[in-house]
Amino acid sequence: MQTSKNHFEAVTQYDDDTIRRMFRTEYYVYETARRVLRLGIACAALVLAIFTSIPEVAKILCLLVGTWLIVSQDFPSKVQAEGVIAQRGGQTSTVKCRLTESGVEVENGLKIPYKKIDRLVEDEAYFYLFQDKQTAVMLPREGLTPANPDRFKAFVAKKSGKEWETVGKSFLTMNLWDLVGMLRRARKKK
Repeated sequence: MQTSKNHFEAVTQYDDDTIRRMFRTEYYVYETARRVLRLGIACAALVLAIFTSIPEVAKILCLLVGTWLIVSQDFPSKVQAEGVIAQRGGQTSTVKCRLTESGVEVENGLKIPYKKIDRLVEDEAYFYLFQDKQTAVMLPREGLTPANPDRFKAFVAKKSGKEWETVGKSFLTMNLWDLVGMLRRARKKK
């Protein structure tokens, strides 16, 4: 139940799909260099297979490796997620979260002051408040109380001083502004 001290509340159900989504989001947000490296290796393998005169077996191997690296962009996140899912043994958990004037409070005792939020990320179903690569709060759009996603986004952006990002862009759908944003974030961290 929302009180006057709480600006927003949400309950997140962590099941296998939610865990996979969280790991994929973390990978897309924090592993840009790794994704670029995978894409570079894929392109090199494809160029080697198509434009050089190497034996047919090597061409086929290069084509397979290059194609697999492109179509399985988030494979590392899947491996991590499946490890956590196996440890949980199919159990589902529920986590309640409150956003107060001073920060984000999770029922397990985790408290994140707004100034310590590193990234604000959203997709079609969830909001993610990352303190760092290992610590994040995942809030469902549909479970937000009060049910006002626009006001929620404005409130958190103002308190944290961060802008919201959209997650899950493929390198094939990125544009120049996405690259500029990646470069700006990389410079700010130095």
